[in-house]
Amino acid sequence: MKSRSCWLIFTLIGLSLTSCSQPKSSQEIAQAVANSIVLISYQNEAGHGTGFIVPGKTGVCTVLTARHVVEGRSLNLQTNDQKLHKTKRIQASPNLDLAVLTFEPAGATCPYPSLNLGNSDSVKQTDQIYISGFPDRAGGGKLVRQFVRGLVSGLDVLEQGYGISYDASTFGGMSGGPVLDTSGKVVAVHGKTDAQIVADLQSYQASLSPLQQAALQQAAARVAGGVQINTFRWGIPIKTYQANQSWANQPLAKPDYTKLEQLLAVGKWKEADVETTNKMLEVMGRQPEGLWEREDIENFSCPDLRDMDRLWVKYSDERFGFSVQKRIYQSLGGTKEYNNWEVWDRFHEKVGWKKKGGEFLSDSQLTYNKFNAPSAHLPRDWARPPWYSAKGKGGKGQEEKYYKLIRSAGLAWPADLLLSCRDL
Repeated sequence: MKSRSCWLIFTLIGLSLTSCSQPKSSQEIAQAVANSIVLISYQNEAGHGTGFIVPGKTGVCTVLTARHVVEGRSLNLQTNDQKLHKTKRIQASPNLDLAVLTFEPAGATCPYPSLNLGNSDSVKQTDQIYISGFPDRAGGGKLVRQFVRGLVSGLDVLEQGYGISYDASTFGGMSGGPVLDTSGKVVAVHGKTDAQIVADLQSYQASLSPLQQAALQQAAARVAGGVQINTFRWGIPIKTYQANQSWANQPLAKPDYTKLEQLLAVGKWKEADVETTNKMLEVMGRQPEGLWEREDIENFSCPDLRDMDRLWVKYSDERFGFSVQKRIYQSLGGTKEYNNWEVWDRFHEKVGWKKKGGEFLSDSQLTYNKFNAPSAHLPRDWARPPWYSAKGKGGKGQEEKYYKLIRSAGLAWPADLLLSCRDL
């Protein structure tokens, strides 16, 4: 009797574990994912995309989407309860069409359920999949979330991470939505059509691998055929996302430093100072907020810091730039730990940001001239308190109060930037 009871218990346990991955009805999946789908719209232009909640850090809600949905745009996020959320942080992969957004919930934890991530390696041709998102509506009007069915048509390896194609009735605006298997788990991030993939890849066909070129030729043939144009959609396997989540030092998109270079080339130092701060906000994905936090400085993109520094050094005849500031700071005994606050005061005085033994200089008191200004005098705007430079606030005595505040708190974000990259 005892052995029969044990057999029954193990059988029940086995059935319960197996049921976790059992196929669900399309209605069950549609209802289960509803509160995890996020509408991503744009603040200053028409158009939108889709995203979905995934596991992330405590204290924020994490949204996974396609990079091309968010590149170069100021965003609004709307959840299924019709609440609007302000984007806290935007991170994007430099090589994959993937991006992650975060927003702060009202409480300590994210109230929206994260979708379960499946095994994209187990996907096979003819497998049934589902996609949820917000398709465009002709003539505008309220966007309605849709849930559509499709079949996997191919498993190829393309640029930007694309690897699963499927036949499904998706439309513009659904990019960034989840591709789900029959158990309701995410196996891919929905992205582009055949026509879009072909247009992207043909621009740099010569750099593709033989396998990628073969897949491109097949997709191009389908598009050229006319009858099947846009029939197949493409997604990025979720395993690709899971294996490439280290984006802390990556900007949303490679910034264009043309304007900064033009300003520096003609000696418009003040305007170049402000443009440098704007580009730093862009690199950190902080343009929507207009200010940054210490973690943004600590994780700043070294390639972008070097690019901006190179321009400042070049056009100032090596008098201005982050690297020049770093050398002076270190020559005075400065460290990242800020063990000696007197060093930072001497640095302020040495580069001409502060009167000796006195207050910080205002914008009008700075010397925007490479011939008369102290070495490392610029760029300056980035090193102001975040609210001062980004929001235009501050005033007499405010910077002095700020530095007293960071001293008492033990913060060191200006040094964190200057010493963050070894080869600066």
